[in-house]
Amino acid sequence: MPEGDTLFLAAKKLHAALAGQVITRFASPRPELQEKGVEGHVVTRVRAHGKHAIIELDDGRALLSHLRMEGHWFVTAKASLPERQRARLAEAPRWDDEDLTLIIETETMLAKLERAAIIQLAPLRTIERRLSDLGPDLLAPDYDAGVALDALRAHPELPIGEALMLQSIVAGIGNVYKSEILFLEKVSPFVDIGALDDATLQRILKRARELMRRNLRPGPRRTTFGSYASSNSWVYNRSGQHCLKCDAKVHMRRQGKSLRSTYFCPECQGVAATPA
Repeated sequence: MPEGDTLFLAAKKLHAALAGQVITRFASPRPELQEKGVEGHVVTRVRAHGKHAIIELDDGRALLSHLRMEGHWFVTAKASLPERQRARLAEAPRWDDEDLTLIIETETMLAKLERAAIIQLAPLRTIERRLSDLGPDLLAPDYDAGVALDALRAHPELPIGEALMLQSIVAGIGNVYKSEILFLEKVSPFVDIGALDDATLQRILKRARELMRRNLRPGPRRTTFGSYASSNSWVYNRSGQHCLKCDAKVHMRRQGKSLRSTYFCPECQGVAATPA
């Protein structure tokens, strides 16, 4: 499930592979990406903002991608691909290919985007306007904890579990981190922001940044505490199992307009097992 750390790593790999290189092939089954005159242009930079990856070109345009639930970027040296796979990727994308979103090639590298829900090629200023609707990126070098705190404080009526998922407030947190952060800070996902003091909100934001930064290191899977009890998470996706800190059982409850799953320990986080 792509979250901010996944996009940060993807952008880092894309930048290393594509920056400074001439695009020799730009192919997609999506009509909005065809015949756009991208080939022959140079990639100047690749960066991430929250759950978005932005590929900037030397002509002032940029490609914005959002992976949603199942999307991913695959980046490799073309020489490392088996000949059969190389031949298959060289074929023109089929119009009915629902998995493939985009192929970008340089003389030596290949980047393939699959199952992306949002993809847009537009002037960089247009992309920047779209990104301006997002909150501060927890993994950005210029991340400002004070701005993030103010963004949360602007929504006192929202339950903290819903607020952390809104990318317009803080960018990068998804279902996994939301549940894990609030468990580790012993905060109920269902308490309104207005009922939490600044110190608690600051701890939540600090924990979020720390967990996401920890998962920027090389490793086979995202973890919020290391290898323990054959699980890589404290509560996420562990409904019905015993809490790893107490003897209570982990619960899951749907939350927000999108009914996203929230996992929690009722004992550790002071939540009733069933809604009132």
